[in-house]
Amino acid sequence: MSWDSTIGPCSRCSKTGKLHPSFGKMICTQCKDSRPKMGNGNSGLSQSRQEELVFSCGLELRRVPKSDKTFGRLFFSHYLGSKGIPGRSICYLVEYHGEIAGIIGYNSPPKNYGVFNDFFGPGMENHFLINNVFRLINNEKNLATRVLSLSRRMVKIAYESKFREALIGLVTFVEPPRTGALYKADNWSYLGMSQGKRMKRDPGSWEKIFMDGQKKLIFGYRYR
Repeated sequence: MSWDSTIGPCSRCSKTGKLHPSFGKMICTQCKDSRPKMGNGNSGLSQSRQEELVFSCGLELRRVPKSDKTFGRLFFSHYLGSKGIPGRSICYLVEYHGEIAGIIGYNSPPKNYGVFNDFFGPGMENHFLINNVFRLINNEKNLATRVLSLSRRMVKIAYESKFREALIGLVTFVEPPRTGALYKADNWSYLGMSQGKRMKRDPGSWEKIFMDGQKKLIFGYRYR
């Protein structure tokens, strides 16, 4: 079906005039303008930003800057003591039936991480992102699966548009006792366990200090 406007009878009111595509039908301008949430569905693709489309059953991922107050509140209350999101970032508010249901975000991965180099190749840090946060405060069956799948598709488009570089994949860390079942169901590959080391800087010398931390499961996804 063409996404271009044409002239003909409207599929809803039968009036002849300029037509626009709408979920497999062609409707006139008046019927288009009278729709609720105009331009938010798939039929609004020609005039809506890709990251602001409603894709299915009331679920919307709305892209926001990492400085967004709602995103920040949910992020910092989830990661107490975090100093923020470093590097490149793509952040989304999860909206479900018009209500904030959570957040999901991606940012630059750590450099020279052996497992990531083995999976993507060395020197590819600008071509994959880490899923740094995924938090749902209002959940129901299969919602998390839908959010992850949708964000995986949308972040590739957003990243390549914003940074003008190809995005070849994604990675994430999962802290036990979680098993990463959500990522496995979305066809992410298990890459092994992290070493469980945390690094901070000495306040005086600024040298790196490594401490024992929680070992985590690592998963990776490569776009086809």
